[in-house]
Amino acid sequence: MPDLSEAKHPLPTAVKGEKTHAVSASVVDGAPLRATVQIRRIDPWSTLKITSVISVSLFFVWMVAVGLLYVVLDGMGVWDRLNNAFTDIVADGGSDGLVTAGQVFGYAALIGIANMVLFTALVTIGSFIYNLCSDLVGGVEVTLADRD
Repeated sequence: MPDLSEAKHPLPTAVKGEKTHAVSASVVDGAPLRATVQIRRIDPWSTLKITSVISVSLFFVWMVAVGLLYVVLDGMGVWDRLNNAFTDIVADGGSDGLVTAGQVFGYAALIGIANMVLFTALVTIGSFIYNLCSDLVGGVEVTLADRD
């Protein structure tokens, strides 16, 4: 982006025939420029695209976190104890056990996909609701300024 810190904005010129009042611009050299804007509309399509990218990345973070937790608990022997207790109670010799890696990652993937869909849908619906509310009250007012 271009550096606009050196830009000088001209004062508005008067139309012929109008009386002009002297307006002094008290802009001190080196003072930051400020602008106040209103956010009146958020594009739902852009919101959907950005939210889907964020939710996919959070899905991968979720899967890595589940994997790390599974490995730590496996190293501590939690899964072996749980599976041994289950086979002792059920007394079925053909049972693989209560908890396997495939089950843990399968259920984690289902939960992660559900979170992706819900997160994307809710944020997109939220942008529609924001657009309706900003039509009523005028949006959010934000003040932008140069760095000090």
